[in-house]
Amino acid sequence: MPVKEHATGVVRNPHDPDAQWSAKSQGPQKKSWVGYKVQVAETIPEKAAKNQPSIQGSFITSIVTQKASDSDDPGLDRVLADQATNGLERPSELYADGAYVSGARLYQAREEHWQLIGPAQPSANRAGIPKAYRIEAFDIDITQRQARCPGGYFNTQCSRLEEQKRNKVSYRFEWSYHCGGCPLRPECVAAGQPHRTIVVSQYHDLLQQRRNEQQSAQFKERMHQRNAIEGTVSELARAHGLRRSRYRGFAKVELQNLLIATACNIKRWLRAIVQSFSSSAHALFASLRILSMNWSPFSTNCLLCHQSAETPSI
Repeated sequence: MPVKEHATGVVRNPHDPDAQWSAKSQGPQKKSWVGYKVQVAETIPEKAAKNQPSIQGSFITSIVTQKASDSDDPGLDRVLADQATNGLERPSELYADGAYVSGARLYQAREEHWQLIGPAQPSANRAGIPKAYRIEAFDIDITQRQARCPGGYFNTQCSRLEEQKRNKVSYRFEWSYHCGGCPLRPECVAAGQPHRTIVVSQYHDLLQQRRNEQQSAQFKERMHQRNAIEGTVSELARAHGLRRSRYRGFAKVELQNLLIATACNIKRWLRAIVQSFSSSAHALFASLRILSMNWSPFSTNCLLCHQSAETPSI
């Protein structure tokens, strides 16, 4: 009888035990695959002058192969470590999607003086509690260990929870006697619970700040710079076969992905050279054409050339 659902990390092919089954998302957006996972990072070209095309292209700075069951979050550490190994400076700005953004990451970026630009994920959904009463609806101050619920009541207790093995610190806020007569209790407190409790990380302030920031038009405009990486992933998959491994075993697949990224960079480098040469050649030929003209003050050619909007600036 065929198995309908596989656990993450299950080996599907005995000839390549490193290729594992994994899935992400839920519902209609759920995607599953057998194989590996790849993290890709590339540069962002500097903006050219207004109405002028940018000659500088973007280049892949790191391509990290992971097991299919590995999380995206540690993949970011490997990308940064890979760039450092190759002699690249840590970027001052790093654009990423929500899978890489957490309170701990935002704190790390702040302490190391670089910016992690990306949307923060919403808090986890709790059964029986509408979206309007999730953690985002609470006004929380970790420093003062104080939180105010949607009903306007402040917490009655705050406990510090420390997980030494994971080096993780959280705070639990409770509203013990406020929930009894609150008109919002049917929606705010889950069935079977005596009162409302929430648990947040020690970096919740940074996470909530990002959730508020990402609603602004300025942040959304800034995030447009990340769109290029989607085209790069499509290029690697469609033009270079990134989604299909030619070899078995993690080491060979990793080498294949490195060669794919190298080939893509070579093509971009050659394209940038051709673009730069074409621009320089166009200016050179235009200069020679202008110099070869009759520059008599009574020349009709000179007058037409002077009035032409296509005359380049030398």
